[in-house]
Amino acid sequence: MKIFQCKMQYWLFPAFLAIAYFCAIVQGQVAPPTRLRYNVLSHDSIQISWKAPRGKFGGYKLLVSPASGGKTNQLNLQNTATKAIIQGLMPDQNYTVQLIAYNKDKESKPAQGQFRIKDLEKRKDPKPRVKVDKGNGNKPSVPEEVKFFCETPAIADIVILVDGSWSIGRFNFRLVRLFLENLVTAFDVGSEKTRIGLAQYSGDPRIEWHLNAFSTKDEVIEAVRNLPYKGGNTLTGLALNYIFENSFKPEAGARTGVSKIGILITDGKSQDDIIPPSRNLRESGVELFAIGVKNADENELQEIASEPDSTHVYNVAEFDLMHTVVESLTRTVCLRVEEQDREIKALALATIGPPTELITSEVTARSFMVNWTHAPGNVEKYRVVYYPTRGGKPDEVVVDGSVTSTVLRNLMSLTEYQVAVFAIYSHTASEGLRGTETTLALPIASNLELYDVTENSLRARWSAVAGASGYLILYAPLTEGLAGDEKEVTSRCPLAS
Repeated sequence: MKIFQCKMQYWLFPAFLAIAYFCAIVQGQVAPPTRLRYNVLSHDSIQISWKAPRGKFGGYKLLVSPASGGKTNQLNLQNTATKAIIQGLMPDQNYTVQLIAYNKDKESKPAQGQFRIKDLEKRKDPKPRVKVDKGNGNKPSVPEEVKFFCETPAIADIVILVDGSWSIGRFNFRLVRLFLENLVTAFDVGSEKTRIGLAQYSGDPRIEWHLNAFSTKDEVIEAVRNLPYKGGNTLTGLALNYIFENSFKPEAGARTGVSKIGILITDGKSQDDIIPPSRNLRESGVELFAIGVKNADENELQEIASEPDSTHVYNVAEFDLMHTVVESLTRTVCLRVEEQDREIKALALATIGPPTELITSEVTARSFMVNWTHAPGNVEKYRVVYYPTRGGKPDEVVVDGSVTSTVLRNLMSLTEYQVAVFAIYSHTASEGLRGTETTLALPIASNLELYDVTENSLRARWSAVAGASGYLILYAPLTEGLAGDEKEVTSRCPLAS
């Protein structure tokens, strides 16, 4: 009678919901799950998600049945589950859903709902840049009747990390290969397009092939079909750290300025810590997706994957259901690659620019120094171009990107020069920072003195000129009638007399 009274309080007096819930817990009842949500995965499959109830409970019963009557599908789930996938549905059929939490011999009230796939599809936003390919019928082993191809011109470096532990088994590993083939098929793969690498792990991870191992999609698919089954324990944390250190590196084929995607496929709970290595990958710019099968830990998948969980975490009850998430996964990866590409390009534009504050100094007749302030971003080199304003062939000096000055030498005296400094980046160059400077006139000899004069000779001396390599002495008579009889004498330094 007391239990009945609690139920009456729950239904008749919403204001006392907390009191009724407390009463139910005291009596040993199980609180119900809430917030049923539906996500269409394909024309005949749907993902149902929910919020877990408070309190202790042992698991869930998920019942899906046609609203008009018929066979009820029941799925028993672990208490860590918050999603389930149902396949083999009729798109124009209404279905009722009941989700019950249980603990030993006690059950919660069911969370209830209804859906029809066609109605849900109408509410979905259209996905840009995804082409539907009906297939050519050459692969009868592929479960999907419709495949999706990512048409975005953006490219990516995708590394797939596959759990090859003993819990999967050789038969199920064939289904993993099929899933991988469907995944690869959805992208425009090539050495200058999207690259796909793969690592397999159990107790010890290994690279099956690097990002730059193959140049065509057919080669990657052939490698997938021949992927060997490894066997061993489930050390996911070690494997995540392994691809962080080995897969997303230039020597492994990773490219700068290209989207980075990591896709984990696992069927169990890791036997080591997954939090630090997955955080390292995400912080390095790798967007992580996690696909769990069968006994995979939902909370662990969420810890590994990038946010939001709703688009980066996928969980299926059996290996033969993996094909049901291919479409949703490839759509999401395709969209994220396109969005990442825009973000990368916008960031690159924001960090590219010319150097500033051009200053010239230490000007002589044959040289001057050029100084500037660093350009933004990762500058590889600076290119300094200079030429006479009145015309002439440009010369240039190239210095390291860490340098902010150089000396321009072997210039003409008393000449104005145009100077431009360009920042050189990995894929482009900045606008030039421009300025002018005029070299000095050549210095002249001074303090000329004539001595030891005779009827046919004399001596001359003067102060030495710094930097002079020699002197030219011109002399001519001033006597009328003899003017123009000019003569010259050359003298090498350091002579000055």
